[in-house]
Parts: sequence; structure tokens; C-alpha cells
Amino acid sequence: MDLPAVALDRRNLLGALAAAAAGSAMARPAMAQIGLGRRQPAPLRHDAVQSLIDAYVKEGRVPGAVVALVEPGAHRPVFLTAGVTQFGGSETVSPDTLWRIYSMSKPITAWAVMQRVAAGDLRLDQPIAEILPEFARMSVAIDPTKGLEARPTDRPITVRHLLTHTAGFTYAINGNGPLEREYRRLGIQPGSVPGFLQPGDGPLPDLQAMTAYLAGLPLALEPGTAWKYSVSLDVAGALLERLTGQTLDRILDQQLFSPLGMASSGFWARDASRLAANYFWADLETGKPTGTPTPVMPREKDGFISRPTLLSGGGGLVSSARDYARFAQMVLDGGEFGGRRVVPPGTAQLALSNLLPPGLFFEGRQGYGAGGRLTLFDTRSRDASGPNGSPALSYGWSGAAGTLFLVDRVRQFAMVAMLQFMPSARFPFGTDMGVALARDADGR
Repeated sequence: MDLPAVALDRRNLLGALAAAAAGSAMARPAMAQIGLGRRQPAPLRHDAVQSLIDAYVKEGRVPGAVVALVEPGAHRPVFLTAGVTQFGGSETVSPDTLWRIYSMSKPITAWAVMQRVAAGDLRLDQPIAEILPEFARMSVAIDPTKGLEARPTDRPITVRHLLTHTAGFTYAINGNGPLEREYRRLGIQPGSVPGFLQPGDGPLPDLQAMTAYLAGLPLALEPGTAWKYSVSLDVAGALLERLTGQTLDRILDQQLFSPLGMASSGFWARDASRLAANYFWADLETGKPTGTPTPVMPREKDGFISRPTLLSGGGGLVSSARDYARFAQMVLDGGEFGGRRVVPPGTAQLALSNLLPPGLFFEGRQGYGAGGRLTLFDTRSRDASGPNGSPALSYGWSGAAGTLFLVDRVRQFAMVAMLQFMPSARFPFGTDMGVALARDADGR
């Protein structure tokens, strides 16, 4: 997915990064629902990955980076580090440094939904109007590029649609059409912070108010007819709130963060001193790449250091490499962590399968699982530079500031990369990481 051809002001910065996040992660997962392998290969090498993050720091692309590598079984992550938490700083990064993970929040929210599916509280093809009745009579824009004139939808939005970006919603960052302008006017900008808002943008509402605003607007597409990057995982968070009667931060704490020991993850950095700096590598007016970075946001305006009004399950979490590695381990091990069952094995298998409605694909020939892309075909090859590509059965997603998450069930490892630069298309980190992982996996 290419970056939007719009000027990158503070608001559009979020658009560029989210669009890049949708298309840049190297994780590419599975056509068939097959068992999660337990064969123990030789230990994963990490020479190429360490060299990659060392190079990114040495070349001044980022001040620092942390990568976590995990393998099946007992949780013994390997942490690779390079650099410091901010340009010109002296504090070295560590597995406990905190990072804005933006859209890497989506798999976490999606797996929390799948836990509710496992418990029988939700069904994948259940209309969300059974929980959120305001979505019972939706309309779809006749031509969303021209206006808000709409007709009734032919089918309901389902839980499956929310998990796979096929509900028909859009993002305020997807362009400047009439629907996107309405999103901005009403403050429907989850994953944003007050410092990003522009004149004319409405204040960020809470999650339930955002849902009410969305229900009063037409959809961009008929539900279940196409993949469109959107606020659907944020609506999934609102669905969990309405289902349980609790706020999304408490839900994620109870269902995932506490069971997995992810004590540093949440919608804001409770210890702001551990939060790494984030940098922007483009001119805010023209969007053209720059040779030097600027801080994305002064710390006093950083919306990730206090509890936000809008709890964004699609783009609002802060986490550390140590914490996210625990989530990655649980996914790699089919829902189990530390001898405890966090997600039933059948539900984990389902979350890691292609959940797209029949006939739909993501980016041409890829599938989509619960909140993350799925490789449908083995793309591995070897050329003069060495091995590259990914096998089938890979699952993952990325974040707007360059963070990456991958679970490779064929080569049996998971990877979490934490670093901060925007827009994430400025440097080919996803591609570079894919090559490095292929070299390390091939060198076992």
C-alpha cells in the first residue's frame, strides 16, 4: 500500500504512517489451517538481525532499536539491542524501553476478541448490532469520493468483518474525501493524540461516543466486499466494552496483559522516563523526505504519557520488547504461555487462519487473520545476496513508527522489533528485516 499523495501536516503524518504500517510488515501468513508445528529446529541465529539494527543506528536512521526473538516452548527470548533512547542522549535502549506501537495494537485487540469467541460470548459471523444495536440499520455511501449520499446496506457488519478490515469503515487518514472529513470533524481519529489535531478537527471522544458517531455515518463500502484499512479494530474494542461492561484498558489487562505478565503495556506510559523518542523524517508541509529528523511531538504534548480519552485498540498502545515478546510467544505456541492456556488451541488455530470472507484478498494474493496479515504462498527464494522471502503460515503486523511483529510457524520463531521513525516508509526496515531473518533462519 503506497503512502497517500497528500501533504504531510501533523494530522497527515498519522495517515502516512498508518498506511505504511498496513503495507510494510514483512509478515505474510497462511492459506491452509494446518497444525502448529512443534518440531525443534536448531537454535535460531541472530547475526544478520544484530548487524541490521547496528547499521540503522550507525547510519543515524534511529537512535536505538531492540529486537526480541522467541522460539517454541519455554519462554527464553533473545534480546538484541543497539543505540540509545534519543538522538544525542546517553541512556541505552533495553528490553524494558517503552515504544509507541501504533497499529501493532491491532493483533492484541483481535486476540482479546477471539478469547470471547472461545468463551461463547461472541461468534465470528455474529452481527455486531446484537451487541451494538446502533449499527442495526447502516447505510453505505453511493460515491464516497463525492458526498455522503447513501443507500441501505445489503448485509450486516459482523465480528469477522471487524477483525479483517472488511466492515466497510475507513480512516480519517485515508484521504480527504467527504467521509474522511466527517471523521475528522467528529474526532473519529483513534490512534491520534490531541497534539496532532488540526483546526476544524473535533476533540477526541471516548470509545463509546466514537462508536455512536460512526453509526450515524455511511460506510465507505458494503460490508464483506473488500479489504479497506480502517477503524474496525477500534470498533472491536468498543464491542468488548459493551459486551463486558468494562473499559478497554481493564479488559486487556484482565484477558491478556496480566496472564502474560505484560506489566508495562497499556494505553499510556506509566513511567514516562522509559518512553523512547519518536522522530519524523519528512517536511510537515510538503511531505518530502528530509535528511535530518525532527521530534514528532514535544514530550509535554505527547498523548502517550497520560490516560487518553479515546482508548484505541487499533493504534493506541505502548509496550516494551520484553512485554510484546510474551504476546508473540503465546501466539507462536498456539495460545499457551508458561504452561498456562491463555487461548484454547482451536481458537488460536482459527485466529491464525485466513478469516477473510470468501473471494477477498489482502494486497493481491494475501490473506488476513485476526488483526494481522497472513501469507498465502511461500515466497522464499535465493539470489546473489542470499536467501529472502517468507514461507506460508506467517502472521503479523507493523506499527506506524516502524515497529514490527512476526510469527513464522514454518521456521518456528517469532520476532518483535521496536524502534521509532516516521513515516515508516522512509526506510525499508520491513524489507531489510525480512532479508536478515531469512539469512539467520537459513544459517541454522
